[in-house]
Amino acid sequence: MLQTFLQIVDTPEEQSKFEKLYYQYMQLMHFIAKNILNDEGLTEDAVNEAFLRIAKNFHKVGDIDSGQTKSFILIIVRNVSLDMLKNNGNDLGYESDAGEATEENAGHTGPVSDSVFESIRYNALVAEIKSLPAIYRDVMYLLCVCEYRYVEIATMLDLSVVAVQKRAQRGREVLIERLGGRYE
Repeated sequence: MLQTFLQIVDTPEEQSKFEKLYYQYMQLMHFIAKNILNDEGLTEDAVNEAFLRIAKNFHKVGDIDSGQTKSFILIIVRNVSLDMLKNNGNDLGYESDAGEATEENAGHTGPVSDSVFESIRYNALVAEIKSLPAIYRDVMYLLCVCEYRYVEIATMLDLSVVAVQKRAQRGREVLIERLGGRYE
């Protein structure tokens, strides 16, 4: 199956990089899909579909070992698995996932340089994005941290562009509410 994915990736350098990604994350992706689907055949299909989506967007993948790449891969395999589960008649209530995570205090005392302060604010924002309900978290992470466009996110998550825009709008509203006044 790897050879099929390698044919989608453009250059020999990217093919080598994709092969590294494939072997590095295949077991983790299988584990995530298996936990959602509880079926070996569906798990294999979900992992293959996730790799296909990754291969189609591989030009956007940076460092294979980065946390950003790992998050990107996990978001893709989780969404593919959830879509497969829904398509098989098992509705998880994913659309209404409104679980609230606790906010982390991003307070910092003492003199700091502007670059350190900006880093703290960025890290706090990323932490808040990761604590969003799943329906908004994936879109906001791909949009704000990975810097994908709405169209690319829609393709990766198998959603309409309008759905991605709406989730981004609602995710922003939740973030503004949670972070309101914290950095004024």
